Amino acid sequence: MTAPVSTSADLRAVLDAVMTGFAVVPDDGWGRPAHGLDWDCRDTAAHLLDDFGFYAMNLAGRFPPQDDYLDLLEPAPWQPSSPPIVFWPDPAKGTEAIVRCVDGVGGLLVAVTATAPAGHVGYHPRGNADASGFAAMGIVEAAAHAWDVLTAHDVEFRVDDAICERVLTRLVPRRDPHR
Repeated sequence: MTAPVSTSADLRAVLDAVMTGFAVVPDDGWGRPAHGLDWDCRDTAAHLLDDFGFYAMNLAGRFPPQDDYLDLLEPAPWQPSSPPIVFWPDPAKGTEAIVRCVDGVGGLLVAVTATAPAGHVGYHPRGNADASGFAAMGIVEAAAHAWDVLTAHDVEFRVDDAICERVLTRLVPRRDPHR
């Protein structure tokens, strides 16, 4: 019997937790530095959106890329100190826009990982992945960057232990879970 791995339902549960956490960040709090990063909270949330969007695009096609990301032009940063990001939430719309963008762009990854055919794999620089791999990577990115943003605002954030166990089973399959 094989151990359970990450699913689209796990990813949706984590997205819902991220949205709940992000919803308490005040509109003017997104310019605050994210905990431990050179980015502010808005840049960090936008980076998370890019992860979700590119993971979804790299698995969604009939013939997903196998050796690089999709051939999209890299946009200019929205402000000089920001990284180049494709999925920028409108800064004028505040927290509500960021939460809706996490729901929408993260929801794309949920939908793609829920419906990708068995054996369907797409490009990732650390190794091509199937739906459970992209769900697991989406969970890691969501957990890490939600923690960066929410810690900067003294908001606790934690992902369910069982979800974390499934992520580790998928991404580090040969580890001994009893060590």
